[in-house]
Amino acid sequence: MAEIDDTSLFQEDDHRVAYIFTPPTTSTSATSPTTTAKTTPGRPAKRRRVSKKGTPSSQRQNDGESPQCAKLRKQTYESAWPVLEQQIQTVLRDANRQTLDEVVSFFNSDAQEKEGKGRIPAGFIITGPNIAGQDLLFGQLGEALTTTGGKGARFIRLRAGEVGNLKGALKKIVREGMNTGGEGQEGEGQEGEEGAFGGEWKREGGERTVIVAFQDSEAFDTGLVGELVGLFHSWQDRIQFSVLFGIATSVELFQARLLKSTARQLYGAQFDVVQANAVLESVIMAAVAGTKARHLRIGPGLLRKLVRRQQEHVAGVGAFVSSLKYAYMNHFYANPLSVLLANDGKIDKEILQPEHLEAVRMLESFKSHVELAVEAGQLGHAQKLLDDDEYLKNQVLEQADKRQKYMESLLRSLALVTATELSKRSFIELYETALEEGISLDQSPGPFDLGDAIKRSNPEELINLIDRVVNAIEDGNPSFGLEGWASDPDAEAAIENFKELRFDVERLLAESKEKGASLKSKYSSQSKVLRTTVVAQKVQLSRDTATLTEEDNAFTEAIDAFFGFFSRIVDCEPLSSLFLHKIWQYDYHLPYEDVFVPRPGGTFARALSRPHDYLGCACCDKANGSLAGTLPATSILYHLYSEAGALINVADLWVAYYALVGEESEIGMDERSALVLFYRGLAELRAMGFVKQSKKKADHIAKLKWL
Repeated sequence: MAEIDDTSLFQEDDHRVAYIFTPPTTSTSATSPTTTAKTTPGRPAKRRRVSKKGTPSSQRQNDGESPQCAKLRKQTYESAWPVLEQQIQTVLRDANRQTLDEVVSFFNSDAQEKEGKGRIPAGFIITGPNIAGQDLLFGQLGEALTTTGGKGARFIRLRAGEVGNLKGALKKIVREGMNTGGEGQEGEGQEGEEGAFGGEWKREGGERTVIVAFQDSEAFDTGLVGELVGLFHSWQDRIQFSVLFGIATSVELFQARLLKSTARQLYGAQFDVVQANAVLESVIMAAVAGTKARHLRIGPGLLRKLVRRQQEHVAGVGAFVSSLKYAYMNHFYANPLSVLLANDGKIDKEILQPEHLEAVRMLESFKSHVELAVEAGQLGHAQKLLDDDEYLKNQVLEQADKRQKYMESLLRSLALVTATELSKRSFIELYETALEEGISLDQSPGPFDLGDAIKRSNPEELINLIDRVVNAIEDGNPSFGLEGWASDPDAEAAIENFKELRFDVERLLAESKEKGASLKSKYSSQSKVLRTTVVAQKVQLSRDTATLTEEDNAFTEAIDAFFGFFSRIVDCEPLSSLFLHKIWQYDYHLPYEDVFVPRPGGTFARALSRPHDYLGCACCDKANGSLAGTLPATSILYHLYSEAGALINVADLWVAYYALVGEESEIGMDERSALVLFYRGLAELRAMGFVKQSKKKADHIAKLKWL
């Protein structure tokens, strides 16, 4: 068969919303793509020979994008995402490192003493409510215990959904313990499973440990857990068994569900893991806000939706990582302007096409920038942006350095704010607000409203605060990969200023101690006094300010100086103030919601009420969303279903349906054929969750509501 020409790879049908499947017939030509090939037993089926050459999958055909630009965008994604993925895996490994070390230490210590007691070593891991997100933890536990568990320790993980009874659990334990992929003999009983396991163990020689992990132990049947523990205990003289339990509530509640005889056979210890919220914050600091995410920034709106989904749906961190990857793919594969992010924005301006410049001029940030330039009297600059393509190219390419400087300034400001340890908000909320509204300590109320907390500081607290700020400038923040910037000229001046303030506060504190007085400012609670005055046998209470000493006034000036200088160095504009920020910011909600928060109910309703939008057939075009006999049977029944009440009489529904498609209508369908389609349509409505059998009346169906 001849190779397919490159131009035939993309046809009009490739962009249709849906297809109508037509089963192949014997009369179809052998060269038809839908022909079912007849294969002789023992011979492989023939494969169509296709050309290996083709247009890049990310090329925007309708936009006239060149293959070079499409290739650059694809390469940029392939170089950007693996770096973030590796960073995320590092964060996840570090988050569980303490728990892993404690569990490994427990199983490797005092092994002989535990065996002498005749009880099974058991680790109770308190995972919290987000047990669905602990797949990574148990995977890491398996890796750690098998590599440090002596001679050939084997880790077997059980889930409640995989093993429903004792036989199934034993089959899985034997299969994974012996590293065999077979399904085993169906006729083997419990003794056969145990015998095969023990025989294989003895033939291999050596005393080994088998660690069985019940990942979602509270979902297991209590009787099944008791039977397994009893079997493990009976085999302790031949095979050293240990168990791990993943618990979402508490050890006390889990123990209350077990039989006392089962509990007496366990010798355990409790281990707490880092909660999912803390792990999620670490992932965001490293992969979303960190310096590694230099190509693309997730916007505050989308980030807020991602975090809310994690909290409301109790999803694992893996779901967040998948959402983040999907956002990167959407931006680099679907946005032609993402080519400007290739090579950190340092690209040859000759590859930019007129279509790129036209798309840039359609951005809201471009329009806002031109309007501000006109208001500022920069008419020449505004005119060139609109008319001069070469001038616009230069302006666009200059944004790469400005983008890096802005993100560096933003991260430094966040590092200083978090170093104060005065904000009660999480880092995620601080980062979202910084992108959306900027950073200003004058915001009141707001996450950056630190003025009152700083001004109420006593001398010792102010000294510690200055030390933390200076350390942040010198060391940066490793959580999001920010290095120290003490070598910058502005930072050197700031450090010098902070050290002078610290010296002044220490001097004032020493002078106050010599005089036997406490050093305070006019903002502290000690400077507020309550006066009691008796007038005409009535007691009047009033607040007044205590008299401040010379040292107190000097300390107040030092606090004001620190707050004013600190406010200036952390001040940062919002991300929307940058020219062309939409090129390197992804903040679109709909693609994410369509994939990760699907709404099948609305999709089904739209498809059934307006099938022409999906099928594109002529028979449905005339209906235009209304009821017509030419619609598919399921669509007709859905229209009738929408007009009916909560309970629908099936006989009445059949009469209404047959009136539209029966012999007396323009469709002219006979009763037998119409009845077959009627039953099939009802079955499809039931399968899609729109109706169910009514319990009140046998000849009625009840409506169901999609949530």
